[in-house]
Amino acid sequence: MVADVDADEAFPTVPQETHVLSLRRGRIEVVGEAASVPVDMERLHIGRSPRCALVLDDPTVSKVHAEVQATPRGVRVVDLNSRNGTFVAEASIVEAYLTGPCEFRCGAKRLRFVQEPVHEVQIEAPERFGELVGTTPEMIQLFAKLQRYAPTSMSMVIQGETGTGKERVAQAIHAASPRRDKHFVAVNCAAIAEPLLESELFGHVRGAFTGADRAHDGVFVEADCGTLLFDEVGEMSSAMQAKLLRVLENQEVRPVGTGRCRKVNVRTLFATHVDLRHAVNRGTFREDLYFRMAQVTVEIPPLRKRMDDLPALIEDILQQLERPHMKVDQAGMSALLSHSWPGNVRQLRTIVQAALVESDGDRLMLDRALDGMATHGEPERTSGMYDEAKRDFDRRFYTALHVRFKGNLSQIAKAAGKQRVTVRAALRALGLYDDTGSTSKGT
Repeated sequence: MVADVDADEAFPTVPQETHVLSLRRGRIEVVGEAASVPVDMERLHIGRSPRCALVLDDPTVSKVHAEVQATPRGVRVVDLNSRNGTFVAEASIVEAYLTGPCEFRCGAKRLRFVQEPVHEVQIEAPERFGELVGTTPEMIQLFAKLQRYAPTSMSMVIQGETGTGKERVAQAIHAASPRRDKHFVAVNCAAIAEPLLESELFGHVRGAFTGADRAHDGVFVEADCGTLLFDEVGEMSSAMQAKLLRVLENQEVRPVGTGRCRKVNVRTLFATHVDLRHAVNRGTFREDLYFRMAQVTVEIPPLRKRMDDLPALIEDILQQLERPHMKVDQAGMSALLSHSWPGNVRQLRTIVQAALVESDGDRLMLDRALDGMATHGEPERTSGMYDEAKRDFDRRFYTALHVRFKGNLSQIAKAAGKQRVTVRAALRALGLYDDTGSTSKGT
């Protein structure tokens, strides 16, 4: 439930490398308006929330609708599970890379991407950060950002799939900060029953509730002057979210059973395998709390998106397991490259450990360890529920028709082969039809 990690030693000095990235940058403009935003290496939000870098005042746009970022592959556009979708060339996308001038949509709001010349950027960054290693552009950008923000006291959201190493990143951030000599405390919000969570976080006085036979400080006090990692903070109820927000803003806790507050000085990190912005759009996570937590956001790329790092990762794992002399042959590496790695680096470590058991001599028997495992499976999905899939289809289907027929209800109904009343209800659910009897055209 709660883990305490000592960090008495200073963060080890690692050699810095100069990396040159060819960034494809640009500018995103709102068609017909003066609003625009330049896109560089920092991730930017587009949405209806006034906290977004590009604010779109349109009912078809979600609070945090999409994310954009300049990368060597192009300007990356990611739909954040928005209500009405993101479209490039009228095709609904989850992720796309813009490599040339084009128009795209957030809901019904039209945007224009204006390409800029490729920009060569020199980045000073190590090829490892804490226990993470990597040389791909995605990892170099990650290490550079971690190195830049670790020494600060800014709150950070660490996002990544299961097995990517989120807690290890948090520990490395703590070890690279001025707080390294203080406690690093990790608390898993999903592992604590809701009635006990407030006491676990903020503490309680003796007699505060049945069974409280002694006072308890709580993890904020335990991590005072150090670093506190929240794992799966998205599991909190709305009431607990409000209390956490007050603590983050005021840097003081009020133990259960007393009206007195206690000042704390804690650097907060938040690890999550789900995108909290999706929860903001669904209304299950507070928008103000998310932006207070995410003063800095980093995303650990899944292993399937950094396969060029496999040799370095295997070498590092073998070093940790004290078997550095083991070699991987071409057949073994081919087997690794054909796997989709839903369990990411954690799964890779398990495979290497199994291969060591199977091996004779100095050749790592990866093909045996991988035998019987699916090699081309898709990564795990967070949900496969029918209702969610149907909602997603309806959103994309009706939003496309709404744009195509400029909101004309009769034409949309005819094209869909549905009654007007059915289409009206579907458009209303998507925010494309209001109760005054008109549809939002978004232009």
